[in-house]
Amino acid sequence: MTTAGEVTLRIRTSIAIAIVALILLGGSALRLYGLTFQSLWLDELFSMVFSRSDLPFKDIVRVYLDDVHPLGYPFLLHLWLLLFGDTDLAGRSLSAALGILGIAVMLLTGRRLISTEAGIYAALLTALNAYHIAYSQEARMYTLVFMLAALSYGALVSLLHQPGWRTAVSYGLVTAAAAHVHYYALVMLLGQVVAAATVLIARRARWRDWLPLLAGSAIVGLAVLPWLGAVRRVLAMDEYWPTPPKPWFFIDYFHAYFGRSLILSLLFGVLLAAVPFLVSRRPGVDRQAGAPPPATVAWLLAASVVVSLAAAFARSVLIVPMLQPRFTIVFLPAILLLIAIALARLRPRPLRALVAASLTVLSLAGLLRSGYYTEARKEQWREAVDCMLTDPRFDVRTDACLAVLAPGFQYYVDQRSAALRIGEATVEALQGMVDDGPAPPVLWLLVARNQDPAEEFRRLQRQHYLRTDQFVFLKTAVERWELRAQPEPDGGGEATR
Repeated sequence: MTTAGEVTLRIRTSIAIAIVALILLGGSALRLYGLTFQSLWLDELFSMVFSRSDLPFKDIVRVYLDDVHPLGYPFLLHLWLLLFGDTDLAGRSLSAALGILGIAVMLLTGRRLISTEAGIYAALLTALNAYHIAYSQEARMYTLVFMLAALSYGALVSLLHQPGWRTAVSYGLVTAAAAHVHYYALVMLLGQVVAAATVLIARRARWRDWLPLLAGSAIVGLAVLPWLGAVRRVLAMDEYWPTPPKPWFFIDYFHAYFGRSLILSLLFGVLLAAVPFLVSRRPGVDRQAGAPPPATVAWLLAASVVVSLAAAFARSVLIVPMLQPRFTIVFLPAILLLIAIALARLRPRPLRALVAASLTVLSLAGLLRSGYYTEARKEQWREAVDCMLTDPRFDVRTDACLAVLAPGFQYYVDQRSAALRIGEATVEALQGMVDDGPAPPVLWLLVARNQDPAEEFRRLQRQHYLRTDQFVFLKTAVERWELRAQPEPDGGGEATR
């Protein structure tokens, strides 16, 4: 005979399953809708061009060894493109799939570390997170490293709660995988080891209790060893493009993570600040059976992030800037898990439901109000190529095309099956076209990232060609140049319209 308690448990379980399904479906919709609305931008084009399906593995290794990026994501993208083709949709669908998988990982991590309710809140926060949504729609490595970082933080807690070779190997392998996707995983490792060490010291652990943590860290070191030369070159860099961070950089990063919504940032900030007070009382409330103490989980997550960010900030100030919000997405899982812990332990229950509903409504409203799905915000390489190819004056048989950052434009030309090879906008390329003769009657110039060709190129171009049209897009432009009847010795003037 079914008891009232069993009926209640079944109802709660059914409700939880329905909520999880709704979160996964909603998170999937937010990541798949408008997936190819925006053109690929420079970094995405780099991923697509140098991981394309027809590129041999050895060439991918050579390219990324020169560029000193880890090989985890390029190899995965290459295999994905082999299966689904070299298209915008294929490239971005990998990130979207990893983003959706990341929601599920946060659900399972929160459930294992704290409670089912905390897991649901972690999944909800991830599904609605504007930053995670944005990088789920980019052909880059960030949703992959987010997912691996979430697994790494969960494995770290398990390692300390249930020390042993199994948890040590799990932690080492997943953290090593993250390090082969983005170097910031090594910064994450530093923070995790320091945080774990403080827990072991507080427990007055014997030397044997340190072995699992040391073993897990050693596995990461051994896994990175084949790529040590590239890592050393990264560490030896004395200049890098990010600007030096201000002392309050994390406030700006935190604001960016939540769609730059002031209300959301304040609400999440308050929840984070409340974590120490919420985990210190009623330690058994809503705690998953066999889960570690909430205070220990919160300390490991918070200390790991603080130490990692402090190390990155110190190196940025003393040696070379290395802080960027998208790099530090590796710490976002820990931040979201901390907020989920706060939500799960809010009392009374109606207050918790009200806060969760408010965060959901505000997140969705902010996303829609921002014009994320309707306004162009990425470099419009695709639009520039389409403008040239669809121009009624364009003749692929006679016209020539040069470009700044030509491989990116060539990607979109190839997508449209146009029999056109684009050369780099250099003096040598243009001089060769003119000297080999006959010079093309029309020269199309594609400009990316508002980077004008060298003045020597412009001088030679104006000498032989007259500009007749220019079309400007977001950080890209198309110029049409017609051959002069007679070259201008001084580089001539130009007409535009």
